Amino acid sequence: MTDMNQKEFRESLQHIEEILKQIFDSIRTGNLVYLDSAQSLVSRTSEQIKNYHLVAETPDKGWAAPKIGEFRLDNRQETMPDVLSEAGRKDLINRLEKIISNLSRLINIFKERISKHILFSEKAIRELEYLIGSIKYLSRCLKDVVITRNDVLLKYIIDTANALENTADSFAAEHEERLLSGVCQPQSSALFIDLLNTIKENSYHFKEMGRQIASFSRGDSHRLPSKEI
Repeated sequence: MTDMNQKEFRESLQHIEEILKQIFDSIRTGNLVYLDSAQSLVSRTSEQIKNYHLVAETPDKGWAAPKIGEFRLDNRQETMPDVLSEAGRKDLINRLEKIISNLSRLINIFKERISKHILFSEKAIRELEYLIGSIKYLSRCLKDVVITRNDVLLKYIIDTANALENTADSFAAEHEERLLSGVCQPQSSALFIDLLNTIKENSYHFKEMGRQIASFSRGDSHRLPSKEI
């Protein structure tokens, strides 16, 4: 059992990106193989994060100590400062756990859709592909910004997550109108709204992790978000 350092945090984000890719590939094809593969990776990643969480209870554990804070990126050696407090590290771990839990929920919803032969409209499929693809890209950006601490990329992550949450709300409102007009069926509507809410929650957690990293870059290592989902 090891403490979560920067490399392991980035590896968790890489796994999340791979899970999202498998989910994305299943949306249009309805292929359970993608979802089974994603669920397997969810289980493995969840166990790793639980180990990190247990270690995080141990006091005086730094993040990215010099001997483990060196990584290779584009053939350059990068060393990040030890600026992440225990409280900040535990918050990131908790958010990773919530993201993984939500991904498991997404997989189960898509499996239910396939097993019960519930149809989504072409519009709903396009909207889900857009949202899942956007979340996947946020995971990639967050993985990169852990090393670069690029202020422009950090702002992009936060702004994109905000826009993504607003878009999910807009999709939900439009869908409710289609339901009231009889275009959509209640069974498919319930699943679709559940998917939107779960995606929106993950977007929020990515955004808050970006804010944490931004505060670490400023040296405010004890900053925690003011609200929780």
